[in-house]
Amino acid sequence: MLLGQNVNSYKSNTINGDIVKFSDLIKYLSLIDGIERIRHTTSHPIDFGDDLIEEYRNTKLANNLHLPVQSGSDTILAQMKRKHTSLEYRNIIRKVKMIRPDINLTTDIIVGYPGETDHDFQQTLKL
Repeated sequence: MLLGQNVNSYKSNTINGDIVKFSDLIKYLSLIDGIERIRHTTSHPIDFGDDLIEEYRNTKLANNLHLPVQSGSDTILAQMKRKHTSLEYRNIIRKVKMIRPDINLTTDIIVGYPGETDHDFQQTLKL
């Protein structure tokens, strides 16, 4: 298991100076004999790019995704200084589900955020 806050923000450099992204790390780990399953948590929507989405084709990657949205209201997301919108979040989920229709998805939602209105709350429920 790869565990951390915003684990998909991982970036490193090889000896040659090449950048290794989180999606590359998953790819490399899946090549190691004896590793049968790879699971990661917790991800952040802002760093959940198409390269990582494509890794869900890798059968060694567990069929689970924990991707906290925090709120379905773009107003609240902006107040939280989250760098994604509810539409961007939905697009990530849509793309992952195209590759893994039976993905087990979990999230975190914060309700009662200071200044949250009933409309903001309803936006979260619609998500």
